[in-house]
Amino acid sequence: MRYLHPVQAHERFLASGSYRFSKNGATLAKAESWTMHLHQDGEKFVRVDVDARREEGKSILAEALLTSGNCLVRFDIRYENDRFEGGIKYLRATYQLAGERLQIGYNMNGGERKYSEVELPADALIDIPLLVFRGGAIKAMAERTVGGMPVYVPTFEHGQLFPGVLQNIVSPVEYLGEDSVLLGRRLIPASRYRYRDKAASYWIDQHDLIVKRLNTFKQQEIAVEISNYAAPAS
Repeated sequence: MRYLHPVQAHERFLASGSYRFSKNGATLAKAESWTMHLHQDGEKFVRVDVDARREEGKSILAEALLTSGNCLVRFDIRYENDRFEGGIKYLRATYQLAGERLQIGYNMNGGERKYSEVELPADALIDIPLLVFRGGAIKAMAERTVGGMPVYVPTFEHGQLFPGVLQNIVSPVEYLGEDSVLLGRRLIPASRYRYRDKAASYWIDQHDLIVKRLNTFKQQEIAVEISNYAAPAS
């Protein structure tokens, strides 16, 4: 697994895993690997390596610092995709939350470092579009069933949407009940969620981690399952 910064001596291992992708039953040449470590003050440090260079030309290295309550403190990303003619080819960005303001410093496509700020409502949900973070966001959306909710999605592929999109939406997610996922010889209890357009279903375990995703789009079935999963201690 690649990373932006190596594990430090004060960090304690918490969990790790790797997401594997398949399309209509055929394995794709891409993976999203991650590790999670604890700091002495209870904060979590998450490292993510998305390696889809052979499949899509895309490479993402990311790090996030979360509070003990899983609220975002800082998010760093290095994104590269030389094949993406219509989007960002190189981006290095840092998102830093300061009260109700998200401060972003970034270099895009070899340009000078720039800075931007986004005002966020106090109750805004930050939905980082990487699988290791999405379980908690999906659960939170499913719980907010009354009225609208502000959701901010950081965007690091399309220049016209960078640094992200803030929308007030009615929750698109519904809870379908308790289920389980068989991974090798392990049967993992999981809660099942589905986007109301029925395009994607998620199975999320007790640690708010996605263990399976099934997405049907234009008669294509794309499946994601976690592998090499070392779950946090209960």
